[in-house]
Amino acid sequence: MSKVKIKDFYVAGLVFGALGGIIHNLLLLILITAGLRTSTYWKDMANVFFNPPAQFTLPAQIFGLIASIFMAGLNGVLIAVLLKVTGRDYLYIKSISMSSALGFVVFMIVYPAMNGLQFLQNSVNTNYVALFTFIFYGAVVGFMFDRFSEFETEI
Repeated sequence: MSKVKIKDFYVAGLVFGALGGIIHNLLLLILITAGLRTSTYWKDMANVFFNPPAQFTLPAQIFGLIASIFMAGLNGVLIAVLLKVTGRDYLYIKSISMSSALGFVVFMIVYPAMNGLQFLQNSVNTNYVALFTFIFYGAVVGFMFDRFSEFETEI
């Protein structure tokens, strides 16, 4: 039985990124359930799109979850572009570094540029959990690219 391999780099990035985002959010849910106080990406995305008190409603949290999965899909596309341009060697290092870099851009530039999002400075746990989960996300997406994609690279 042969494995199904996605040959289009964009589709592979979008699908693997979104699946990685779902796994990423499940990891955050497990960490919170285990008692680690942190913020989640679906809450952060709800904060981006909704004002209090609406951001704490179930529809806003669901919207935040969907938005975080779409963001993860776009991150997967950026990883796919990087692999397409630079080749598949050191795939895991490229996937983890791109994921972490995009996470830092979002946390250090995008969120602070949006007025009212002060949650990053309130908890050291949130920052360490974010770093760990971006590394985890990059490893998961790298694994999916390694096992389930087969597209031509530019070099």
